[in-house]
Amino acid sequence: MKPIFEKVPKQHERSIFINHYPKPVLEMPYHYHPEFEIAFTKGRSGKRFVGNSVEEIAESDLVLLGKNLPHCFIGNHNEKDRMNDYAELIVLQFHFEIFGDHFLDMPETMAMRQLAKVAQRGLFIREKDQEPLIAILFQMLEVDPMKRIALLLELLTQLAQLEDYKVLSSKSFERQYYNQDYHRITEIYNFIIQNFKAEISLKEAAKVANLSETAFCRYFKQRTSKTFKEVVNEMRISYACDLIINGRMSTMTVSQIAREAGFNNLSNFNRQFRKVTGLSPGQYAKEFYTRAVG
Repeated sequence: MKPIFEKVPKQHERSIFINHYPKPVLEMPYHYHPEFEIAFTKGRSGKRFVGNSVEEIAESDLVLLGKNLPHCFIGNHNEKDRMNDYAELIVLQFHFEIFGDHFLDMPETMAMRQLAKVAQRGLFIREKDQEPLIAILFQMLEVDPMKRIALLLELLTQLAQLEDYKVLSSKSFERQYYNQDYHRITEIYNFIIQNFKAEISLKEAAKVANLSETAFCRYFKQRTSKTFKEVVNEMRISYACDLIINGRMSTMTVSQIAREAGFNNLSNFNRQFRKVTGLSPGQYAKEFYTRAVG
């Protein structure tokens, strides 16, 4: 499945796209678009991919995504999901330019300018801060276009005032991604997302990029400053970290988590985990739970 450049439709020539999907099926491919996006998901389980971040979709999942930041949501599609009467998805997409070409350059919008900058890596809004923001999203679905613009400004103002959000993608991804050959890099990352838990050969990846193996290695290292294997391992470790954060170490051994994340060798998993996080899986779990309780 190739990545998609998404052309966000205009609703009767309006500047803001917003839609509500009750009982959504999360099947969107890894894609990007020049609009900022706020996405609220409730009652659907699955994976959220933002840049090189891999996480479980939270029960109440609210994210802010910067322009041209690749992302996708892939549902688990089990029977419990399909029967959930409370499942929904709201997607809001917009340009800051609707407030004026120099809106983010004003001294009064400094906090919003910083928000827009950090959003280039994707932000997860913690559940304790979601309620007033979600309320505004639902209001935006009901009001006329003029009031919708005012509500968007209020929504962004509240987001800019938050002090405790979670940044999703890594700084290294931001540096490596916004580069030449955007479409080709997106296609390679899409291939990794679809296959990172399985064995991925260099030959397969080179074929996706339509390059020889030697040319692919050179191209990928030039564009990302990392080898293909390093990027695959980083995505696998991100997935393993998410398993740990979601309490899987209470029901799974470290070996099982390693296999679930795509590592067949426990020693290699431990080595790569420490390389990416600076900690062992056990230390990572202990540190996370200590922070969570404290």
